[in-house]
Amino acid sequence: YLGILILLGHNLLDPLWPESSLMTEGPLWSWLFYQSEMRLGPVVIIVAYPLLAWFGVMLTGFGSAFIFEKESTARDKLLIRIGLVLILGFLLLRASGLYGDTNPWSAQNQGILATVLDFMNVSKYPPSLLFLLATLGPMAIVCGYADRLTGWLKDTLVMFGRVPFAFYVAHFFLIHALSVLLGVLQGFEAGQMMTFFFFYPEGYGIGLWEVYLVWIIVLLILYPLCRAMANLKPRRKDWWLSYL
Repeated sequence: YLGILILLGHNLLDPLWPESSLMTEGPLWSWLFYQSEMRLGPVVIIVAYPLLAWFGVMLTGFGSAFIFEKESTARDKLLIRIGLVLILGFLLLRASGLYGDTNPWSAQNQGILATVLDFMNVSKYPPSLLFLLATLGPMAIVCGYADRLTGWLKDTLVMFGRVPFAFYVAHFFLIHALSVLLGVLQGFEAGQMMTFFFFYPEGYGIGLWEVYLVWIIVLLILYPLCRAMANLKPRRKDWWLSYL
């Protein structure tokens, strides 16, 4: 209940805080509410994940465990209903513009596609109520139908799902290595890429479809590692493996 309360109510605090910016320096408590940075001599501490809203997401996730303990038919029906309610809530709140996100939407002169994209342009850092409704809703519906999948696709998704933190940590190092390689190929010096991605030099980057290609390549490269970890966890009882 506390997690749901945070998710529903944290946007009430929006008028009190400056607009989110990773380059914004603020007091220590600002880390709870928006992206910020703090400088301690030569060290820059960057808070990319505002703590309050994401803490609410984690609490809600833990609190939802009872759903997955239900009998499969009842569980799937409940997940689909929850997903539909969340999506409907998103559409109504977003259309009204009354609450749930600091970034308003409007009809765009470029046409319906641009308007839809603006309608869906909601805040992820911190995750606004509308962002969570728009993502957790479809996710709940996918979970409701996931048991109907069979074959290699389901097995692969389950495998990755069993080792989320191992994948998360490994993909940071792999993506950074690939970004350095790409930067060198684009004519930049390797030293220019030895920083956080938001400090990369102007002109660096690739198009959207190329990003999807890199995403697939990253999944393929990390597949053996994740599969090995997923096979190791059932055989070993080391406490630290539960966090991977």
